[in-house]
Amino acid sequence: MARARNLNEIGRFREAERDLRRALVLADGLDGEERVATRARLLITLAWPTLALHGLDQALAMLAESREQSDSPRLRALSWIQEAVVHVSCQDWRAALDALNRLGDTDGLLVPSEEVAARINAGLAHLSLLELAPARAELLSALEICVANGLVEKEFKVRHNLGCLEYYAGRLPEAIRLMREADEMDVQVGRVRAQHDLALVLLEAGLLDQARETLTRALDEARHDGHRLEEADLRLDLATTALLRDELSTARQHLDAAVAAFRARGAGERQRSAALLRAWVAVTEGVVPRGLDRTLAPWLGVDRPVTPDERLAARVHVESLLLRGRVAEAGYAVQRLRGRARQGFAADMHDRLLVAKVAAAQGNSSGSRRAVRSAMHRLTQRQAPSQSVEIRSALALHGRRIADFDVNDALASGSPVRVFEAVERWRAVSHRLPLLSGPQDGRSAELVAELRQARREGAAPGEEGARHRARATELEWEVSRLDWSRAEDDGGATAGGATGGGTTGGGTTRVAPVGHAAARDLLGSRGEQGLVWVAQDGEEYLLVVTPRRTRLHHVGSASEVAALADRLARDLHAHAFAGTNPALEAAVGRAVAGSVAALDARLFADVQLADGPVVVVPGRTLMAVPWGMLPTLAGRPVTIAPSVTRWAVPLLATEVDPPGRLKVTTLTGPRLERAAAEAEAVARVWEGVGALSNRQEAATAEAVRDALARDGVVHVAAHGTHERQSPWFSSLHMADGPVFAHELRRRATARHVVLSACDVGRLDPRPGDEPLGLTAALMALGVRSIVAPVAPVSDAVAADAMVAYHRRLARGDSASQALAATLAEHPGAGAFCLYGTDWRPETSQIQRAGSLNIAS
Repeated sequence: MARARNLNEIGRFREAERDLRRALVLADGLDGEERVATRARLLITLAWPTLALHGLDQALAMLAESREQSDSPRLRALSWIQEAVVHVSCQDWRAALDALNRLGDTDGLLVPSEEVAARINAGLAHLSLLELAPARAELLSALEICVANGLVEKEFKVRHNLGCLEYYAGRLPEAIRLMREADEMDVQVGRVRAQHDLALVLLEAGLLDQARETLTRALDEARHDGHRLEEADLRLDLATTALLRDELSTARQHLDAAVAAFRARGAGERQRSAALLRAWVAVTEGVVPRGLDRTLAPWLGVDRPVTPDERLAARVHVESLLLRGRVAEAGYAVQRLRGRARQGFAADMHDRLLVAKVAAAQGNSSGSRRAVRSAMHRLTQRQAPSQSVEIRSALALHGRRIADFDVNDALASGSPVRVFEAVERWRAVSHRLPLLSGPQDGRSAELVAELRQARREGAAPGEEGARHRARATELEWEVSRLDWSRAEDDGGATAGGATGGGTTGGGTTRVAPVGHAAARDLLGSRGEQGLVWVAQDGEEYLLVVTPRRTRLHHVGSASEVAALADRLARDLHAHAFAGTNPALEAAVGRAVAGSVAALDARLFADVQLADGPVVVVPGRTLMAVPWGMLPTLAGRPVTIAPSVTRWAVPLLATEVDPPGRLKVTTLTGPRLERAAAEAEAVARVWEGVGALSNRQEAATAEAVRDALARDGVVHVAAHGTHERQSPWFSSLHMADGPVFAHELRRRATARHVVLSACDVGRLDPRPGDEPLGLTAALMALGVRSIVAPVAPVSDAVAADAMVAYHRRLARGDSASQALAATLAEHPGAGAFCLYGTDWRPETSQIQRAGSLNIAS
C-alpha cells in the first residue's frame, strides 16, 4: 500500500491502480476484522487513481463501500478526508467542505500526515470559495504540523498552496515567490498541479507566452501519467490563454476536448464550467450562442455572485443582453457585478469594462468615462508594487479591452482631443510609475553570471553549443521567476518626477497622463509638434499635435502599414551584411530607398507638417522604424517616446543634474575593430569641454552597470542583440559576456546613454502598447534619453557618426539636433534614433564649447 500511495503522489495512476487491485485480491485471504480493515484502507487509497482513470462516480462508490465495510472511526475519518480530496480535484468546493464536516472529533484518530491532508483540502476549498481568512488559518496550521514532523512532501503542497492564497489575495510577486520556493524543494512529488497553479498566476500577471508554455508542459505530463481530469482542467486554462491572445478557434478546440473528458468521467461541475467558457468565447465573437439561457441557469439564480464561475456567468449574461440590444435589462444585470467580490485582476477589469459599456449604451457618457478612468487607476495600482519591468508591462494586457473601448468611443466622436486623451490614458502606463528600487539579490546575480557564461559558450557549434543554449533557456526562466517575485520595498520606490496623480501603496507618486491642453502647451513652449500614431481595429490613424490645433488623420490599413515597416526593417538588415559585395550592396541599397519612400508616402499622405522638431509616439505597429530616414522627417530633430506623458515627465520634473563637472564614461566590447578608437575619440571630445572622462576598453558587464548608476553620460561601443521573444534578455556583448536588460541596476543616474550597438534600439510591443527592449528598460530605470540603432550598422559608419554626434553635443546642441545633423552627414547611420526626452549638457557642468578647440 505504501508503494501505491507513493505512485499516487507522483501521478503514476495506472501502476497504483494495478498494485491496489492485486492487494484487494490478497486481502480476501485474510481473516475477520483484519480483512475488513485492510479492504477499507485499500478502497480509500484506490479511490484516487480511480477518479483520475475512470471518473467521479466510481471513486465515490469506492469510498462509500469502504465506510459500509468498516465501522472503525479512524477508517471512516480517512474515507471522508479522501472524499474531500476527490471533490477538491473536481472543484466541487462545497461538497469537499461537507465531507470534511463529517469528520467530527478527530482527536487521537489521525496521524500528523492525515491531519495535514485534511487541513490542506479544507484550505483549498475555502480558498477557492474566496474565503481567505479560514483558508489561511487551515494552511498555516498544516505548515506548522509539517515542519514539526518533517513531512517534506506535504510541506511542498502547503507552501505551494500558500502561494495560491497570495494569488487570490492579489499579491502576485509574493505568490510567485512562494510557488518558486516550493518548486525548489528537493522532494519527489507530482508537480502537474503545481505547474498548473503557477500558470494561473502567470496568466493573472499577463505573461501569456510563459503561461502557455507552462500549461503545455503540464498537459504533456498529465497526459503521460493518464490523469485525464487534470488534463481537462489544463485545457480550460489553455482555452482562456488562447482567448486572451485572440486565438478563438484554438480556444474552442481546447474547450471541446475538456467538455468531452469531464462528461466521460462524470465531473458535472467541471463540465458546466467548460460550457460556460464556451459561451464566453461566443459572446467575445459577438454571437449569442444557442441555449445560452440554459447554460447560465445554474448561476444566474445566485443573489450575489462570488465564485469565479458565478461572476463569469454574470458577465456573459450582461454581454449577451447588450448583443441582443436589451439595454435596460443589461443595466439591471450589471448591478450584480458592482458588489465587492474578491477576484482576480483580469475579472475585475472585465467588470469595469461592462459597467462602462452599459453606461455608454444607456447614453450615460459621463458614467462610462468614470468607469474607464477607474479602470485605468486600478491598472496602475496593480502595476506599481511590482519591481519587475516585465510584470509591469505584462499587466497592461488586462487593460487592453477597456482601452480599446475607450479609444473606439473617442474615434466615434470624431474629436481629436478626445482621441488624444483616450490614447494617452492607456499608452505605456508602466512608464508612468515610480522608478524601480532595490538592488539585485545575490541569487539573481549568481544565475545571471551563469547565464552570461552559457550564452557565451552557446556560440560553439555542435552538441556542446546546443547543450549550453539549452541551459541558457533554463536559466532565463529561473532569472525571470526571481525578477517577477520582486515587490516594492517597505520604503517604496522613489519617483523620478511627476505631473500629478495618486499614490502607490508605499506612498510614492505615480504620474497622471498628460492632458491634451498641457501637452499642446509644452510642445509649443519648445517649438515642437507631436506625431501620435494609433492602430485601432485594423486601421492606422495619426494625431498631429501643434500649439494651435490637433488634427486627426486616417492613414489606412494598419496591417499594410505594419507590412511596409517590416519590409524596411528586413531591407536594412540585408543592407548591413551586403558591404563585402558592391553589386549586392547597391541593389539592396535601392531596395532600402524604395522601402523608405513607400513607408513615408503611406504615413504622411495628405499630412502637412510645420517646420521644426517633432516628438514621435509610434504605437504598436511602428516601433522599429528609423524615423530620421523618412524623407518627410529628414533633417528634423526627432525624439521618439513611448507616450507623450513619458516624454513630458523629465521636462516637468523638478530634478536637476548634479552639481560639478559632467562625468562621461566610454566602454567598449570585444570583436569590434573600430570600438577602441571610437571610445577614445568620444572621450577626447568631452575632455575638450572640461568633462571628467573615464575610458574602459574590454569592459565587463559590471562596468556597464556601474557606469549607468554613477555617471551622467555613458557611451557603449559593442555588439548587441535584440531578443524579440524575450526582450528583457536583449543584451550588449561585453568582455565577460552579455549584459542583459534584466540585470541593470534598479536606479540609473545617467541622463544620456549612447548604445553604438546593432539592433538594440528596437522595441517590441506588448498588449497595452507597452514597449519592451533594452531602451525601454533604460527609460524605466530613469535614463532621460538614449541613442541607439534599430538595425545593424557597420562598425566604421557607427564609429564615425557617433564621434561626430558627441562633438555636436559638446558644442551645445541638444541630442535631437545633434543626431539630425549627424544623420544628414552620415546617411549610412540612419538606423540610429533618439528615445525618451531630448537632452543637452548643462553649461554649469562643462566649460563653454565655443571657447575651446574641439578637433573635427
